Amino acid sequence: MHRKLFNYIIDLANDKGDTMDIYDYNILNELQNNGKLSIAELGRMIGLSTTATKERVKKLENEGVIKGYSAIIDASKVGMDLTAFITVPVGNLEIKEMADKLSAMKEIVECHKVTGNTCFLIKVRARSSSHLEHLIDEINNFAKNTYTYLVLSTAKEEPKIIIDENEFTSDEA
Repeated sequence: MHRKLFNYIIDLANDKGDTMDIYDYNILNELQNNGKLSIAELGRMIGLSTTATKERVKKLENEGVIKGYSAIIDASKVGMDLTAFITVPVGNLEIKEMADKLSAMKEIVECHKVTGNTCFLIKVRARSSSHLEHLIDEINNFAKNTYTYLVLSTAKEEPKIIIDENEFTSDEA
């Protein structure tokens, strides 16, 4: 374990930003479980000092590994009961412009450029079928022939990124 900590300190000194270890794994795991943890509490949970934990969290933020902190909201409890996936073919716009236009629509919660017979796969949240219809009409103004798949129920929707702990362990300890 001391060897790993030593290697991490050497990597920090050499400014190698691509090295992650079991402490980083634990930080990511704990913050995904509870993003409201204080740095001191997080440090106690993973076995590091407050200062070392703060430096590691800051490093993960600066490298873009931690992109931000937010609350996970139940869409149905705020009136956005309808979820749909829409395939959007190449339309009259350049792909970048289309991506920007789709991403600017507040009802679109995910926008993915994909392979296959479509250009984008988007996930939308809407208040009602008429709200969804209005959104589809708006998209069809610049990209005809969309296909919409209405979600009836969701078996799994996991906002966490599952990281295999074994990727951060080695025989060097």
